[in-house]
Parts: sequence; structure tokens; C-alpha cells
Amino acid sequence: MAKLTFDEVLQLIADERHVHQGDVLASALQRKVWIAEWHIPGCLSESRAVCTSKADAVDSALFFAEDDNGAPRGMKTALQRDGYFAGRSPIYGPVTTTVTQHTLSEIL
Repeated sequence: MAKLTFDEVLQLIADERHVHQGDVLASALQRKVWIAEWHIPGCLSESRAVCTSKADAVDSALFFAEDDNGAPRGMKTALQRDGYFAGRSPIYGPVTTTVTQHTLSEIL
């Protein structure tokens, strides 16, 4: 069986399918990805996206946090600079949004 490419793995992740590291090309496992997550502190992610660039991850994180007034003020700058933003949701209370870089092998 042929090993999966980087793009094939990203598609499977987007489809919420499980991927084993042994089924992926070694070169793909070393590629960098950005993870955008939005969650209540101490809980698993409510929303998560695997992206190929930091800019795409920041955009995804902003989308997760949007309400009727858009994303919280200062969030984009904080995520671009620090990769972290702690805010407050009118429904959930305190929420944390992060943007972090990993190798593909770290997330499989």
C-alpha cells in the first residue's frame, strides 16, 4: 500500500478520520502545521483546525471566536504576536484561543 502524502493526511484530518504515522511518508511527517484551538480553560477544544500557515490558523481562530460583534478586540494582534488570547464568551464565560506550530508527526 502506498504511503499517504502531506495533502492526503490533511484531508483525512479535515474529515475527522484517524491516521496512523506508519501510513504516512516520512517527509510528510516532518512538515510543519499550525493548530488553531478555541476552548474553555481546562477542557478539550470546542473548535480545532489544522492549517498550513500561521495566517490561516489565526483566521480560523478568529472565526471560532466571532459573535454578533465579530472577534474580540485585540485578538488578532495577540494571536499573531503571542499565539495566545484569553477572552470571555457571553455564553461560555472564560475562553482561551491558541495558535501553535507542530510537526505533522506530533499531532498524529
